[in-house]
Amino acid sequence: MFESGIDPKALLSILRERHVHYISRIEATILAHLSLGYRTEEIAQRLGCTGATVRRHVADLTHRVFDPTEIEGDRDKLRTWVPLHSACCAMAVAQLIEDEQQFG
Repeated sequence: MFESGIDPKALLSILRERHVHYISRIEATILAHLSLGYRTEEIAQRLGCTGATVRRHVADLTHRVFDPTEIEGDRDKLRTWVPLHSACCAMAVAQLIEDEQQFG
């Protein structure tokens, strides 16, 4: 999951410090579904869009979170980032996850 040259504790430290100032409603929804383990095509079906649209949003979010760092971002690291920021920049994501878990 993580690059072999990065200590997992150091990675978590970097991820904790990496804030994103704005996450749109669609981005929050996609992040929530990613965090819950949905695959790209499942997310697309639930949102009524294409897999390409979901992949584009994931790529955009990955760039916004990881480009300022020296970490090569991917969807697994993005999933790790979400709970670290559930009280700040990913608050809407956390609420969507909670709603999904309660109401399915």
